[in-house]
Amino acid sequence: MVQSSTQFHSNDDFSHEAVICVRQAQAAFADLLSGAGLEGARPTEIGRILGLDKTLAWKVSKFSDSSDLLKAVKHIPGSGGVEIVLKAAQAKGVDSNRILAVRDADRVFRDFVRNRAGDRRSFEAMLAAGGRDDKIELEERKAFYQSGSAIWGVRAKVQFLTLCIKPSIDNPDRLDMLQLSGFMKFERLRSDVPWIIRRLWHSDTETTPNMEFKRAPLCPEASTGTSLPLIPEFCSQPLPEINQFVGTDGVIYDELAPGIVGKHGSLDCVTGEHYRSALPRYWSEDNTFGRYELMLRTPVEHVVFDVFIHESLTNFGEFSHSIYGLLEGRPSSGEGKSHDRPVHEAQRAQFLGAPPIVQASHIGIYPGLINYAFDRAQWGSLSEFRGYRCVVEYPATPWCLTMECPISKE
Repeated sequence: MVQSSTQFHSNDDFSHEAVICVRQAQAAFADLLSGAGLEGARPTEIGRILGLDKTLAWKVSKFSDSSDLLKAVKHIPGSGGVEIVLKAAQAKGVDSNRILAVRDADRVFRDFVRNRAGDRRSFEAMLAAGGRDDKIELEERKAFYQSGSAIWGVRAKVQFLTLCIKPSIDNPDRLDMLQLSGFMKFERLRSDVPWIIRRLWHSDTETTPNMEFKRAPLCPEASTGTSLPLIPEFCSQPLPEINQFVGTDGVIYDELAPGIVGKHGSLDCVTGEHYRSALPRYWSEDNTFGRYELMLRTPVEHVVFDVFIHESLTNFGEFSHSIYGLLEGRPSSGEGKSHDRPVHEAQRAQFLGAPPIVQASHIGIYPGLINYAFDRAQWGSLSEFRGYRCVVEYPATPWCLTMECPISKE
């Protein structure tokens, strides 16, 4: 039997001890089931023979059979459930040594969890540190979203950002860009909560401001000056009420005003802008890749980030996406910057085709919105573009979602 200890020196020590604790508990449960004539039995049979409810029978079966350590831990019954199982096994005449082995292994496991992690959720997070379980992490992020919504008093079904990039009509060495963004089914859970949805500033390097490019709303009749460039045709009606103010840092902030709570106050807020000569087109020593960022600060269920690249930009490579945390407030440049410590390492973005298939399951207006933007900007057809997409469910805000591609020297 493994004895719990508080003397450990590395994560490898923790992982090794955790494996022993969990595997011993699994072996003891499997031996118990064997003693009851239930070796390899299905959960329904375990429940019927031992008189257990279906949830507890399912946990016992999955825990004792799982070869995946993380999945096994998710199914360990609580201490009360373990005692129910042991009493049922005793009533079926299972040998007392097998019952004692389960009780001892369960005690060692719980002592280990308490001494090393404090609680089960923390233990599972520590156990997953060496390799992520996507299903478990998604469950955790969903719980984070639900808690965040309740705490902050807002939530949305979807947040999206779409960037369309082509050679500039004004300068052959620069790029023009269409930017579409917004929230779908944004809801307030408290009526007194305003929520910032845009911070207006720009830089073309990590530290140097650049306002040389030209920017214009796609729907100028609905937007003046620095106001949020709403596209009324794709927003909910009446239009979302927007407040704007300038912070002491000189940044212009746009916020959704307080309003009706719940589904009756649900709103869609869609914006669009046209940037001319916004970005450098060709490779240089300080322009070796294209990086485009979406800041995620709102509790949302789904995030969709698309980039459409004109077919003539053959020096732009395939896109990947990464996630960086903003909670620490790390510097944006220099030593220790946030991009040195990704929450999720770069993964290849989904290729949408050339021409791209633009449908998005959570944004019904999306194809119409893209066509509207191209018509307004007089950009011709999307058939001249290739597309890339990243979709994230329940982002653990605040996050920075990045789409990036190499720029070659051709």
